[in-house]
Amino acid sequence: MVKIILFYKYVNIEHPLSFSNQQTKRLKLLNLKGRLIISREGINGTLSGREEDINDYEKSLIQDKKFEDIVFKESFFKEEVFPRLSVKIRDEIVSLKKPIDINNKEKKGKYIDIDKFHEIIKNKSDEYVILDARNNYESNIGRFKNAITPDIDNFRDFPKVLKDIKKYKNKKIVMYCTGGVRCEKASSYLIKKGYKNVYQLKDGILNYINYYPDDFEGKCYVFDKRIAVGVLSNNSIISKCTYCSNKSDRYVNCENKSCNKQFIVCTECESKFNKFCSVKCMSKI
Repeated sequence: MVKIILFYKYVNIEHPLSFSNQQTKRLKLLNLKGRLIISREGINGTLSGREEDINDYEKSLIQDKKFEDIVFKESFFKEEVFPRLSVKIRDEIVSLKKPIDINNKEKKGKYIDIDKFHEIIKNKSDEYVILDARNNYESNIGRFKNAITPDIDNFRDFPKVLKDIKKYKNKKIVMYCTGGVRCEKASSYLIKKGYKNVYQLKDGILNYINYYPDDFEGKCYVFDKRIAVGVLSNNSIISKCTYCSNKSDRYVNCENKSCNKQFIVCTECESKFNKFCSVKCMSKI
């Protein structure tokens, strides 16, 4: 079994290059794979490897006082989920391309713990609006009940969401994402745009569904070989095959390499249409 962790921390990193070199050395020594993004605003990673090696990495990271309170979202899989290790230095650990004072706690959404979030979903109160901060292809296969799911292809398009939610400006907006890293920045952006009552689910979907799986419909999209993670007791499918409209949550990449679009398709239609996302793509080969 392989252990997989998802983690982030918004914290000032004065020397990203030296920190990146130190992290790369440690990760290679432990033979871990996955992606690690480092910037002056913090760290964002998802890694996999042998359980003892992942545990070793976690212990080494929290020894640094900047990361002593970091939360690791953990799961297991039967085989490796990443082909290689990638450590990158970026301007942002998630790209919004908007000036945000992300490390100012007064300028980002207040945390809501899993029990409070469950209460909000259960009571269906008009006082709250639940907003998905992820991309459309993620919410297509899984989302919280009654959530608003913006039609955006990339997180940097999140500012476009404002036109869809302006009617809720005087309500309490509660956001969620996979592990929490996007909600931090999205909530700060809303506050900057004048939204007063902004909240975020602490530690994201992957933590929440371990406690209240039935609140989440479908599967949670993840950025590794698994593509989607099912919840404990809820195996519902909410998405449909691109071709036949039968229920399916299988994502595959279009066989036309110039397209390479990820699309939902059932096993029968995948075979019938040779993994092409459309007849148009098929005709180009």
